Amino acid sequence: MKKLNEYFRDKNVRKALDVGTGPGHFVQVLRQVFPDAQLTGVDPDKDSLDEARKTFPDVEFHEMMGERLDFPDHSFDVAAISMALHHLTNVRQTLVEMQRVVKPGGSIIVNELFSDGLNPAQEVHKNMHHFRSKIDRINGIVHNEAFTRQEVLDWIVKSGLKVEFHFEHKITADPPTPEEIAERKAKLWTALETVKDCPEYEELAAEIPSIEEDLDRNGFEMATRIVVVGTVQKN
Repeated sequence: MKKLNEYFRDKNVRKALDVGTGPGHFVQVLRQVFPDAQLTGVDPDKDSLDEARKTFPDVEFHEMMGERLDFPDHSFDVAAISMALHHLTNVRQTLVEMQRVVKPGGSIIVNELFSDGLNPAQEVHKNMHHFRSKIDRINGIVHNEAFTRQEVLDWIVKSGLKVEFHFEHKITADPPTPEEIAERKAKLWTALETVKDCPEYEELAAEIPSIEEDLDRNGFEMATRIVVVGTVQKN
């Protein structure tokens, strides 16, 4: 992300935190932006952290919730959260906690997909995401539908952050092959099987043919993301 590199080029960042790190996808971005920083990642899912540790053995990972970070005040220069706002039980509380553990004048980075203004192929991604989020919620997993672009900005402002700048980030890739389309269809049915004994099963099964038709017609493209950089206010 070139704009992040440009913004932080002359800033002294020695410690950075990745909240909701999952298997560590955003760690690679943080490494590029903060090549000299000590990186720490946190996530409540043990299996994801085990995967992250294998990929990034030099990064410190901890099992914890973003809503309750077990770090002293002002422990980091920067904290980031990527593709995880819609997995939070309390968005505002997490953003407030991130500000608590960052030094005054430090930065918060939010990278989040949004649900409005998408092209047809991105609409397929959104609909597949919302389908999966319904299944996860039935299974007791926190997984909300994607926010709109403005809703993401509103959450950040309401948390008390001063927004320095924001930009849209679109992931470009070749159109999916027929094999990749078939694989995405298969994942829909696999996910559905996890709720086969639930009353919502038939209703959810009825949604899949429409999504499959859209996959055939429009292909698949990752939804655009909004990247926001905010500054932690000094008390």
